[in-house]
Amino acid sequence: MKRFIILALGFTCLTAVSTSYAVDFKQSKLTQVVNDVQIISAADQTKKSATVNDIFSMPDILRTGAASRAELVADDQTVTRVGANTIFSFDPASRTIDLQQGSLLFHSPHGKGGGTIHTGSATASVLGSTVIVTSTLNGGFKVLAIEDEAEIKFLNGLKQKLEPGQMTFILPGGNQLAPIIVFRLDGLVGNSLLVNGFTHPLPSLPLIVNEVDKQTKLINSGKLTDTGLDAGNNAGPNSVEVLDANTVQSDVSSRVQAALGSDATINQPSLKDATIPTPPAHIFLNAAFTLAGNKFFAGQSFKGFAARNISFNTPAAGLNPLAVDLSAYSKKPGFDFVAANDLNLEGPVTFSGLSPSGILRLVAGNQITFSPGVVLTANVTDFELAAPGAMTLNDASIFNNTGNIGLTSGSVINIENGVTINNPGVITFTAPDAVNITSDVDIGVDGAVINTDPGSGHATLSSTGGSVTLTGTSIQAHYLTLNSGDSILLDASGKTLTATGAGSTANFTAPNLITVNNANLSSFGSVNMAANTVNLFNVAFGAGSSVTLQSLNGILAANPNTGAASIPGDVNFIQNVTYGGNPAQNYVNNSGGITVTTLH
Repeated sequence: MKRFIILALGFTCLTAVSTSYAVDFKQSKLTQVVNDVQIISAADQTKKSATVNDIFSMPDILRTGAASRAELVADDQTVTRVGANTIFSFDPASRTIDLQQGSLLFHSPHGKGGGTIHTGSATASVLGSTVIVTSTLNGGFKVLAIEDEAEIKFLNGLKQKLEPGQMTFILPGGNQLAPIIVFRLDGLVGNSLLVNGFTHPLPSLPLIVNEVDKQTKLINSGKLTDTGLDAGNNAGPNSVEVLDANTVQSDVSSRVQAALGSDATINQPSLKDATIPTPPAHIFLNAAFTLAGNKFFAGQSFKGFAARNISFNTPAAGLNPLAVDLSAYSKKPGFDFVAANDLNLEGPVTFSGLSPSGILRLVAGNQITFSPGVVLTANVTDFELAAPGAMTLNDASIFNNTGNIGLTSGSVINIENGVTINNPGVITFTAPDAVNITSDVDIGVDGAVINTDPGSGHATLSSTGGSVTLTGTSIQAHYLTLNSGDSILLDASGKTLTATGAGSTANFTAPNLITVNNANLSSFGSVNMAANTVNLFNVAFGAGSSVTLQSLNGILAANPNTGAASIPGDVNFIQNVTYGGNPAQNYVNNSGGITVTTLH
């Protein structure tokens, strides 16, 4: 919701659309990626974790998760900034932005900005140098002009102009005007991560600051008056939902704080069960709330169940499983369980009743804990678990029968001892320090995304007694370690393995066989593999990198085996193994950066 100021504006401002044209959205380069950002191929629906310098080609889909955002810059210097929980794509033929959910900021040089924006049930053309567009729950969207004029052309030919600091709604159908509202630019600019949440300043920031100063002077002079009201998310042709921030918001805020200061134990299907102490109220669906003072969730808001500590299916209940009924909230786009401190999963829990297209989030201001043997089950598009503290799953399981699963930690994610994570979509592990997957039996990871800090983070898969199989998975880590008690298979076909900075290292160790297929390891400064037999197929090492390959026989001739068949005990360059883009066998031992030797 945005603060606005009363002005005698009327409901419409009809103008001629200027002769500037919409930017040609054929491709943009990602210049900053924060947390969980995915690019989904329009051709075959494959998904990859986005990284800086990736090219986002239309009409692929870009999706951001919780506490995530991205910046894209086109060839003509048009900047697109994407907020959290946003899904959008561009159609290059019609230059249409399909905003399925979330919010975007557009800035482009004069005469090149804007495009046709389409949501679930509304379409309109928007031109402006810096605008923010936000989808609304009814299928429409809001347009906010930040600097310079924004012009809107509706499907039926009606036109509307917004001055800086003005906003309006594009109603479902996209063929009728809504009231223009003046909002406080200083409040928006000061609190918006779309404006301030990126490393590089927005090119139009000086112009935005100038507009903020102009509006502030009008307020201070009494020519504009702050009503103290908030604009809601609903509007019609003649009215906009408003709330009294001095009463409603303060009341909501006090009730949220009461909820976040009280523990809750959920041992029954209904979240309104008498066993959950009330007051305080714990469910907040009409007004979003935040975890004030929590830096990890800064800029994020939530709707759903709030408490200080939340415990699910405690030993006192002993239900197998506890079935949490969320059908009362099935028409909502999502539901959040938010613990200001810890969220404890003490027994198996099945969450049911939400829309399959919805988002279910389990959020802890400190830590999410899993008792051994816990099984979580959901049926939503995105099932997300997030906390700033370390997250450890020991003999636990997570299932999402419909879509994606995301685990996000502010430090470390540990997956130990027979954990099962299963879903038809993408599994994403995000932790800046480390993602550790360990077991004493076989480890198999397929169709996942592992994100750590590419300049310092660790990604480790270690099986003391079994094999390690890693397929269909993109990994971002400074240190990538695969340790197996048997064999290793890494097949990165269509995926990315990313590291940055000096000292980046990939280490693979197994007693029997290491097989690496379709893997570009060129971003790692050091690559080490040791096994009885090493088979490489379509593997790229970076120019200047230090590569050490150890096998039982090491190298018996001048070069490693480069035939189509693997020779047991050898290092086998089966096909298309390169070093700096050239045949790798030309750089072995005294010829370059690859050392092939026997096991020590």
